[in-house]
Amino acid sequence: MNKFIVSILFATTITACSSKELYQVGQGYQKSDCINKAQTAEQHAKCTKANDKSYEEYEKERKAVVNQ
Repeated sequence: MNKFIVSILFATTITACSSKELYQVGQGYQKSDCINKAQTAEQHAKCTKANDKSYEEYEKERKAVVNQ
């Protein structure tokens, strides 16, 4: 029963988010994970500069690939 309630809440939360918000959350998670795994200052700097693509740029590239 408890898992069912959590599943319903999770599904509701996911459907309430826009694609842009989900993209931003995913990018933030990837950047955070990269920074946490970095072992040198150079790797850390690379992580902080990575994934700076805006949602609009991502969406434009995605549409170009899909429409080929």
